[in-house]
Amino acid sequence: MILNKEDAVLVVIDIQERLSKHISGISELIQKVKKLLKVWKILDLPLLLTEQEKLGDTLEEIKEILGCEIKPIRKKSFSCMKEEKFVEELKRLKPRKVVLVGIEAHICVLQTALDLVKEGYEVHVVIDAIGSRNDVDKKVAVDKMLILGIIPTTVEIVIYELLKTSTDEKFKEVLKVVKD
Repeated sequence: MILNKEDAVLVVIDIQERLSKHISGISELIQKVKKLLKVWKILDLPLLLTEQEKLGDTLEEIKEILGCEIKPIRKKSFSCMKEEKFVEELKRLKPRKVVLVGIEAHICVLQTALDLVKEGYEVHVVIDAIGSRNDVDKKVAVDKMLILGIIPTTVEIVIYELLKTSTDEKFKEVLKVVKD
């Protein structure tokens, strides 16, 4: 139930131009995702990025952090698990635990989380880094995920679970991101 660097992957779902401007609290969500991405890079952990077709590119400020080495997996299905390329990449990485951030909470994040659980993954959804166009959809999606065994978390919980101790060699570098 606690995240480990050795067996976790981060999945960034559909934080795209056309969709993001309609998401409730998008500015805060983007700041949280950026913080998590910076720490993820410092810790040199694997991640997957998805883009729903016809919704534009991933937001530029997210792409800047990821750099050109991370290529988005284009998808038509709402659930990432319905896309062959995503499943192939997930199997290649061999995580036991999957951390989800992105939009929309009640569509792509929810369906991906449920399909991941069905396939035996331990799923952690970062509540302060997911969003929907309206708050009630996000709330119901979170409630549904909790009922179905998905683990709620926050950006800071994820960061400190991965570090485990202040003696981690990357602690000071990560702390600068957390305090920023």
